Amino acid sequence: MVLRPGWFPEYSPAEQLVFDQVRMIIESNYRQYGFSHIETPAVEANSVLLAKNGEDAGKQIFWLYGLAQGKDDTKDYALHFDLTVPFARYVLDRENELTFPFKRYQIQPVWRGERSQRGRFKEFWQSDIDVIRRDEEQGKDNQVWKNLYYDAEMLVVVAKTLHEIVAKFLSNKPFTLHINNRYLLAWFFSQFDENVVPQLYNLFDKYYKMWFDVFQKELAELVSEADVKKIVAFVQSNFEKLDPNLVDNDNYRKWYQELQEVLRFVGGLNQEKKYTIIWDPCIIRWLDYYTGTVYETLFDDDIALWSISSGGRYENLTGYINPKKSNYSGVGWSIWLSRMVYLILETMKPEHTTQTEYLFVHFSETIQDILMLANLFVDEGKNIEIYPSVEKLGKQFAYADKKWIPHVVIFGEGEKALKRYKIKNMKTGEEKEIER
Repeated sequence: MVLRPGWFPEYSPAEQLVFDQVRMIIESNYRQYGFSHIETPAVEANSVLLAKNGEDAGKQIFWLYGLAQGKDDTKDYALHFDLTVPFARYVLDRENELTFPFKRYQIQPVWRGERSQRGRFKEFWQSDIDVIRRDEEQGKDNQVWKNLYYDAEMLVVVAKTLHEIVAKFLSNKPFTLHINNRYLLAWFFSQFDENVVPQLYNLFDKYYKMWFDVFQKELAELVSEADVKKIVAFVQSNFEKLDPNLVDNDNYRKWYQELQEVLRFVGGLNQEKKYTIIWDPCIIRWLDYYTGTVYETLFDDDIALWSISSGGRYENLTGYINPKKSNYSGVGWSIWLSRMVYLILETMKPEHTTQTEYLFVHFSETIQDILMLANLFVDEGKNIEIYPSVEKLGKQFAYADKKWIPHVVIFGEGEKALKRYKIKNMKTGEEKEIER
């Protein structure tokens, strides 16, 4: 009888080891680019969680109440549904002790009461990076430059991180980082009848979930034949060929130049073109707090899984929590850790259940010497286990095999008399004698 609620993941020891290894890759890369580690509580005040996305977020939030008192005893806090809003609250609480621009990473579970499906859960882990700044600290031009640089840095940090994950676990499964500017798209849509614009947004959002001829057919139901051709050309263009005057509007040109600047920084950070990064007008990111640059990352051969990481720029996020503190803005990105692990476990059956490097065989006559030797291994930073009781050697070796422990240390009476011990490689069977 299974008692665990559905769509709240739980891993076997071998699966948990995969999860932990993916997490370590993410943390290592985030730290390499100067992001500081923080954590926030699992709950936030309802006023904070609903400050920016009240109606939409309210549909997904797990509200809390006292079990004994019943649902009428609703608390004024709930489980957080992402990590960006708690981060904004964190910045406001600690603004006098932080150094800006403040770069943070945060890896924690979040909870959403949404419809569960492949790779999507009600409880899942996000791994966020954000850079937030206090706007008045810089002049206008320098402020924009700094902001756009971080828009580009995010792309490269995440690309490098994902590259290491797929190289280790997914046989270099190809992926592409998609970038867009929501304001550029908005001003492109401004040339069409405002009554059809919401439907155009929805159609663009479904672009990767339908056949191209269906996309064209649905476009034809909304706009003229000439406009269908214009939209199709826009969708299929790459940024290098995109006309900066495609829409005769200064706002369109402004956001075109902004995206161009971000991509220029990306080019500098990705000079060897290790990572595939493209402009994609069909990337929208519906959360209201994104303003300008938005990102999604998709596996080239598994679009149906949808995004494995996403993010974007937000201006004035903190102002929605405290209107008197509207001078913070930044850019952030999240790798969907649980979704990545889900995909990895779809394609492999992990067998390693421990990170133990050495198993010490148990002999009653030399156990005190074994314990002393094991402590020396621990002092050197090695991961060890000591078999807990005297058993036949075959049983102790079988234990190492089942847990995929690569080395067994043998220190019985014979080895003690010779003042040496043996290390057996469980993969090759080779035994190496080491003087003690």
